[in-house]
Amino acid sequence: MNSKAVKSAMVSMVFLMIGTGVLYLFVSTQEIADASLEFKEKAGKPQEFPSGAFIETAFFAAVGAAYIPIGVWATITRHTSKIPYILAIGGSLALICLYILSRTVDIPLVGQQDDVGFIDILSKVLQGGIIAVSSYIIILIRRDKKTSLLA
Repeated sequence: MNSKAVKSAMVSMVFLMIGTGVLYLFVSTQEIADASLEFKEKAGKPQEFPSGAFIETAFFAAVGAAYIPIGVWATITRHTSKIPYILAIGGSLALICLYILSRTVDIPLVGQQDDVGFIDILSKVLQGGIIAVSSYIIILIRRDKKTSLLA
């Protein structure tokens, strides 16, 4: 499994994972900045820091922090393990489903979201790429194992 296609797929996978991780970390900083601004604008009125904003910030930071090590893990294991690719597919599918749910259902603490922005679309495109490239790499790993067993 030393072809240029495989190496390109793995490099693409790592780029997509790290890019998505950085994007989610950026979004988490934006969420906390927006919540802080909203909190300051209501100064003088009895209030609490919005718990929904805290949960969203923590969620985005955790997702961003998870994508990066899985991308690095995929680089380290190369084609010896399917686990990082399976995790990448599962995580990306879960996040896409959660995004769709958040736009169609009223989720406790954060409510029903109605905004769709550039970053939202970019993250879903990156996650779709992660799913596609990870699936391709898993197929190549299976094919390589079958070939080595037959030889």
